Amino acid sequence: MNGMVHLIKGRVFDGTGSAPLEHGVVAVDKDTIAWIGPEAQLPERYRDPDARVLGGDGRTVMPGMIDGHIHVSFGEARSEEELALYTPVEYRSIKAIWNARKVLRAGVTSAFDAATTYNIAASVRDAIEAGMYEGPRLAVCGPQITSHQGLEDSFPSSMQFPPGQAGVLAKGRDEIIELIRLQVKNGVDCIKVSGSSDLAIANAPVGGAAFTADEFNLIAAEAHRLERTCTVHARSGEATRLAAAAGFDWIMHASFIDEEGIELCLKNNIAIVPTLTLLANILESAQGEAGASIIDEFRHEYESACINLRKAYDAGVPLICGSESGWSLVPYGDWHARELEIFVNDIGLTPLQALHAATGAAARLLPQWRDRIGTLAEGKLADILVVDGDPTADVTLLQRPQNIVSVMKGGSLVDIETPIPDRRVWSFEKHRTFLPGWFKYDSRAGRGYLKTH
Repeated sequence: MNGMVHLIKGRVFDGTGSAPLEHGVVAVDKDTIAWIGPEAQLPERYRDPDARVLGGDGRTVMPGMIDGHIHVSFGEARSEEELALYTPVEYRSIKAIWNARKVLRAGVTSAFDAATTYNIAASVRDAIEAGMYEGPRLAVCGPQITSHQGLEDSFPSSMQFPPGQAGVLAKGRDEIIELIRLQVKNGVDCIKVSGSSDLAIANAPVGGAAFTADEFNLIAAEAHRLERTCTVHARSGEATRLAAAAGFDWIMHASFIDEEGIELCLKNNIAIVPTLTLLANILESAQGEAGASIIDEFRHEYESACINLRKAYDAGVPLICGSESGWSLVPYGDWHARELEIFVNDIGLTPLQALHAATGAAARLLPQWRDRIGTLAEGKLADILVVDGDPTADVTLLQRPQNIVSVMKGGSLVDIETPIPDRRVWSFEKHRTFLPGWFKYDSRAGRGYLKTH
């Protein structure tokens, strides 16, 4: 058998979107899938009584999930201030390693980090690949390149752009080129730019674009010249059209994509990572906390996105699952599979289509691994989940830790049994608010009262 270590049996979903194989088996030799097929046809050379058997009746064998949108360095920040101003870079890096393990344990064996503070994501990627720490395979960006009209430049113009921000400000073509070349020097896999604004951060309309058509073209051309992929935060229709016309490799969000944007995505083979999980969690958790008008705007974007993205998918534009884990409303390890539920319930995909969006379709986001991850096939890396139940019928099973029976990355089983202890949250990680609100005087009652909003 020459090094065979695992036989994984059950209903096999291979990540291509095809119907699952009942009574299948995946044979794993070292870090690689050596054979896959019906259990009845398992070659004799793999019928070793010493092989470790996983799975079984009632369980599903599938590729490890690929999360197309995480931020491993964000540390579950509650605001731009907590993200950009607090927590020393050294401690941010340690937290990022701590949190990467949570992502892997949730069944995410690969992920795309869509913007980082400092250059932490690249260091986490390298530490994981060096075998120093557990975590998913990563493809990473640096801080996203932005303009005054994009994300991250949300602080007053009277103060310096914070070095801890998850973006870097470009003032013109020369600075754009310099920032791209510097990020490539620093080891990024992908160049990300902020192509539009964002209600959640800027509290400003998401219409318009943060760069001109010429600047979008420049970014895509320079990234590709340096053999890097490029992606864009683009919620507005205009930003989506301009990025698609420029040939960005995939687009984050595209909430207000229109017919022209869809045609450009098809023409240039561009995928979309909607990342609706954050919006869904905001809508469910806010309950008016942020003010009714803002909640109405979030709801409008969510509902519009579901309609527009369905049109894009029906036209042939690939959709890829992403969670945006890293913010406080999307904690690491908790919400990586919710996007599948959204794809099924609110966009109208089938469970098989949604599963494909979280596995085989998402491999393109990690170009250094894309030919070896995302699907179960001979010669692919053994990144495998065993799930209790049938996620090809009910994708919500992947959100329930009790249903994730086994996680394998590169042929090695991940410890998902030993609890990760809660950690202390230091005061230097949080807002420096030391007064609880406004203590107002009630002239009628003759006493003070606390006003918190």
